[in-house]
Amino acid sequence: MGGPLPRVSDALTALDALAPPQMALDDDPRGLLVGDPKAPLRGGVVVALDVTPDVVDAARSLDAALIVSHHPLIYHPLRRVRADERHPGAVVLACARHGISVACAHTNWDVAPGGINDILAGLLGLTAPRPLRVTYREPLVSLTVFVPPTRRSAVGDALAGAGAGRIGNYDGCSFWTGGTGTFRPLPGSRPFTGETGRMETVTEDRLEMVLPARMEDAVIAALRAAHPDEEPAFFVHALSNTFGDAGIGRIGTLPDAVPARAFLKTIKDALAFPEVRMVADDPDQLVRTVAVCGGAGGFLMEDAARSGADALVTADIRHHEYIDARALGLVLIDAGHAQTEIPGTKELARLLASALTEWNVPVTFAG
Repeated sequence: MGGPLPRVSDALTALDALAPPQMALDDDPRGLLVGDPKAPLRGGVVVALDVTPDVVDAARSLDAALIVSHHPLIYHPLRRVRADERHPGAVVLACARHGISVACAHTNWDVAPGGINDILAGLLGLTAPRPLRVTYREPLVSLTVFVPPTRRSAVGDALAGAGAGRIGNYDGCSFWTGGTGTFRPLPGSRPFTGETGRMETVTEDRLEMVLPARMEDAVIAALRAAHPDEEPAFFVHALSNTFGDAGIGRIGTLPDAVPARAFLKTIKDALAFPEVRMVADDPDQLVRTVAVCGGAGGFLMEDAARSGADALVTADIRHHEYIDARALGLVLIDAGHAQTEIPGTKELARLLASALTEWNVPVTFAG
């Protein structure tokens, strides 16, 4: 009971860890759109697909301080905010009036591992899904630090705990070698080893680990906290290789090839949405390799065809896109915008609740 109350900024930090803002497409809105990051996170968090008047009412009934949505409440710059414009003006005013902050994770949650598209791919039974169109490559840096041999393991563990040393499906990856270091403590210093004013020669280990560039500050903070020296000797340099590819949409395979009409039923059942539409020259055409994109993903049709997909599952399909799909021999399925994104938005609520467990912050999904 007596610890400091979490703030809206704590929830935003957790949100950024789940849906890194740098993964968003172009200048897509993300993060805090309305409110005060320093406000106490009273009453918890409401997660929703859209910030509607009903969602605001739900947040008010729970006395929630924050709404996190998938779709941005403010997408384009506003020239005015008026109560008689039901959306977004009246909603923005209502949130401001009642002290409710609003944040979003839009295309960054589409792209992020474990986000909208991974959840959709999993619901449809796709195995080994990968990005359909790569839109982000995580830059890597290499960290080298010199440390007394007796403290190498402790410092290495601290760096790994802060996010260093992860390569593919392996963690704790490092390289170290022994050597000799020299230094002279100057007046005012507090050396771990040696005496002020005297040149020292010591045995040291050179420890190297790679890490995503976005984790650099956190890893260096962990280094300073764990290292015994008053001024640790370390350096960081950028690498040309990357941590991994991320992107919009997913492509994977079904365990077995099935007729398009049977796959259509699978989608209807998985999304509990009987209004799914499909266009296929032959409803018995076999489908094995499937591309998916939650929301409006017709722009990925060429990517799907080039990647060898038999079908693309997305939403908001326009007439000419159905025509193009027939020309490509691609089974095109419109499974509903909300229906393809709500499962991933519910997953965001679950993960956000887990990330805020230490503060016992309730997170509620408002459908």
